[in-house]
Amino acid sequence: MTQTSRRHPSAALRRPLALTALALVLGLAVPATEPALAQDAPADTVAGYQPTPVEKDRGAYHASPYLPLGHWAYPILDYWISAGRITNLSPFTQPYRRIEIAAALEEVAASDSSESTRGWLDRLRIEFQPDLALQAEPRPVKPDLAVRLDLGAVYTTQTHRDVLRPELDGQYSTGRVLEDLRLEFEGQAGVVAYGFQGARKGIYTVDPQYPDGRVVPERSAPILDEMKVRVEEGYLELQTRYARLGFGRQYRNWAPPQLDGFVRSDYAYSQELLGYRVGTERIFLIGSLASYGDFGADTTHYVPMHRLEVRPIDQLMIAVSETAVHGGPGRPLNWWLVNPLSVWQITEDEQVNHIGQLDVWWRPKFGALFGSLLVDATNQEGSCCQMGGSLGFELSHLAPQLNVRANFSAIQSLVYRTRLPWEEYSVERIGIGWDKVDLYLLTAEVDWFARPGLLIRPRLDLQIKGEGDFRELRPDPVDNPDFPTGDLSEFPRILLGQSETTIRPALRGYWIGGEGWQIRLDWDVGLSFIQNYHHTAGDSRTELTGWLKAAIVTPRWMFRLR
Repeated sequence: MTQTSRRHPSAALRRPLALTALALVLGLAVPATEPALAQDAPADTVAGYQPTPVEKDRGAYHASPYLPLGHWAYPILDYWISAGRITNLSPFTQPYRRIEIAAALEEVAASDSSESTRGWLDRLRIEFQPDLALQAEPRPVKPDLAVRLDLGAVYTTQTHRDVLRPELDGQYSTGRVLEDLRLEFEGQAGVVAYGFQGARKGIYTVDPQYPDGRVVPERSAPILDEMKVRVEEGYLELQTRYARLGFGRQYRNWAPPQLDGFVRSDYAYSQELLGYRVGTERIFLIGSLASYGDFGADTTHYVPMHRLEVRPIDQLMIAVSETAVHGGPGRPLNWWLVNPLSVWQITEDEQVNHIGQLDVWWRPKFGALFGSLLVDATNQEGSCCQMGGSLGFELSHLAPQLNVRANFSAIQSLVYRTRLPWEEYSVERIGIGWDKVDLYLLTAEVDWFARPGLLIRPRLDLQIKGEGDFRELRPDPVDNPDFPTGDLSEFPRILLGQSETTIRPALRGYWIGGEGWQIRLDWDVGLSFIQNYHHTAGDSRTELTGWLKAAIVTPRWMFRLR
């Protein structure tokens, strides 16, 4: 067998640059003689925009880039989805295309004329002004390009990205200021949409989940003393009315609001993948195929996944997701595991890490109920310790501009774990779905949209976590005196070893000042009460944990191209 070893994340830095060049060829190669800024659009596309009926057939289908996850618009969209004011966006599958959000804004305007809603709509119409104008176009339009800069800095009390797993000892435990600079451009050219986000972030050199804290390789750059730059997103996607096919880097999440998806989340740093979607707003199949090079040598690591989502009525959504991680020294891609039309079954296979997820979302009159069930079928010794799930609700009609949310999650101790390292459900040892297992997690929070551009989110988390870690290989009970029955039936299902308990009341939110040039503040500040820190009995801590970001954001400069 070929000797394998993990390599440091490196070469991936240069690959997305080809996407940039291709995007330039498709839509930007011919310069515009008179580039038109977004502000030159007709006045009725801003606050005074009069929406056309949502069901009106506008003729042409327009390609559109995706709104990156983490954008300030997502919380208010989640609230309107829960309240039933938006029905064309999935409550579980994100990100959304910008033009789909523009259609959703029309739907909200047609169903809610309250003053508080109008204020948020006016701010969103400014942000999505070109998309509102585009969806009203009955014919194909010229290629366009949108450019934006986000120039910010973050103060963080410690550098672990999960505030419920803070680093309170060692080199990553001290407070520090980290740069957070981003360049974004995106647009459409005919039937192709493209997006690019390059970032320079201080976290790239002090992330404790990476060797020596480095997400990017250590090397000098011509101007900068060390490399802290990464392509966060870079993709091209062919889009038609009922099918999409794309390639590149993009963050995606298949989960309820404010949770990571069991099968796919946006916690791991983005990597290249081939993605597709087929269907309508009511029923669609979405999926991807990734081949990661994080084991080095000739060891392959394939991660195909797909999701079938059905929404028979506005108030109900049901989805089934599946993934089949496989690979090994010199092992080729198994196309049977890639084909979503032949795989829909949870099977036992020693050479495949099979994981399935069932999601249900229902919207009664008071808000929304949702649940996710995780089933790990990598199981040769019974059904022990390989389940997970979340249950939650949203109360979106208690008061105007208020969304109350609570959810409970539990993940057993052997979820995601296999006996073959190249079947690990991770990329560069960061979880593709959840990045932690063997826990109970209870969360309650309130989204208060206090005024347009101001979100205040008080939140309380209670996490009880055992010592189980999906990065460890699955125990082998054969000829093992710890397992006299020869299987894992006696293995602890949840809370393995010494459990750690964290209670964290916190205040999250954001404030946006200005409409063109913006000043933006984002924060997540809390007090962590930790018992048995790092699973050490008797080690109790009380620490201020969290972060505060301040940024200057430029207008979204829009250009029409020949």
